[in-house]
Amino acid sequence: MNKNNLSCDVLKKKTSINHFLLIMRTTIILLFTCVFISLAETGYTQNAKITLNKNNVNLKEVLNEIESQTDYLFLYNNAVKTNKTVSVKTKNGTVRNVLNHVLKDSDIDFQMEGNHIILSFIEAKKKDEDINTSEMSQQQGKTITGTIVDSKGEPIIGANIIEKETSN
Repeated sequence: MNKNNLSCDVLKKKTSINHFLLIMRTTIILLFTCVFISLAETGYTQNAKITLNKNNVNLKEVLNEIESQTDYLFLYNNAVKTNKTVSVKTKNGTVRNVLNHVLKDSDIDFQMEGNHIILSFIEAKKKDEDINTSEMSQQQGKTITGTIVDSKGEPIIGANIIEKETSN
């Protein structure tokens, strides 16, 4: 008598390589889909639309309204004066455009980092730019040309000259 045990026959059979590749392909497609969906959600906040209609209010009130309508948070220190009076009227405008409009004639600059907007005082940046400009003008004042040679009179390749007590 032959006993047919179906459960043993199924276990003995090997799955085909085509079936395995189909499972792998499906898994990879689902993985990439999940990654791209999460990236798309992050990019959405960059194009957040807001509607504002404020006349002669403090800048702080406009910033609070932007925070309430979007996922953005404002970061700034005491050097940034938010008591400036501003007026803004926009419908479905981007946050970047509204901030450019509100801060265009002030000494406040902003940077968008993820869902944070960092407000900074421009005066410090201008000082740094002035220092860099003056250093560059000092460096451009004199031009020294020549050839550096060794004791045999042959030119030394890649030699540099540094002025004492400076980075020139």
